[in-house]
Amino acid sequence: MNDIFDFGRFGKLFVYECRNYLPRYMKGLVVFSSVLFAAWMLTIALDFPLRDRTDIISVLYTLAIFLSPYFIYKDMNNRKRGYSYAMIPASTLEKLLSMTLVSIFVVPLAVYVSLTLADAVLYALSSIGIGEFLQFYFYNPFESSFEFVFHEYDAPVGSIAIASVSSITVAMMFNSIFRKNKIIKTVLFNMALGFLSTFVMIIFVQCTDQEFWMEIGNSIERFFNAHTPDEVMALYNCLTTLYYMAIIAVALVITYFRIKKVNY
Repeated sequence: MNDIFDFGRFGKLFVYECRNYLPRYMKGLVVFSSVLFAAWMLTIALDFPLRDRTDIISVLYTLAIFLSPYFIYKDMNNRKRGYSYAMIPASTLEKLLSMTLVSIFVVPLAVYVSLTLADAVLYALSSIGIGEFLQFYFYNPFESSFEFVFHEYDAPVGSIAIASVSSITVAMMFNSIFRKNKIIKTVLFNMALGFLSTFVMIIFVQCTDQEFWMEIGNSIERFFNAHTPDEVMALYNCLTTLYYMAIIAVALVITYFRIKKVNY
């Protein structure tokens, strides 16, 4: 099929994936709800403040959305079961865009609603009642409702959001590259990359003159002295945003060609 984008065809593909792929993944959220229930029991048994469980909800939310491509699209390059995905009447661009929208928007929203409803049920069944739940989540719609996503992060929401999107697109990329044991291979690859980067940095530091690093330190000090903290933070956020945008672009391009060139 030619890589031509058709809105009607794309709409049918997007609806198809939401109806067929997403429900299968949402069933797995029962596990996350069980962990949330266990957190509630520990909170009550150990007399922890209920707000402390936002850390647990944050971890559950993060894992659920970042691992979703591995489960929703796990068969896309499978030698036996991937043929059905290849035969979907849609172009490579349409498949990539649908996968991106499902992974970045649909899944996070569905997970958020599911965890919130599960939390509401636990509130209602407990002796606390639903009133405190409503106060906790909706007294301040932004700081409370989304606190478990951005809990204890001292960074703009936009920076956190684009970092999250980059992580999801990287998961999409590795899911399209590896055929088996995708999550394990992704973790091992990133560990190896981290060790290699550290090793190269150590060699580079040892091979450079000490005056070189002193000059860099002096340059950084002069930069901080010449700019206000707000200006430094604005520059930092700009550079990190460009960095994450580059990661997103590379991950999407690689995923695109993997969808297009995968062999069964």
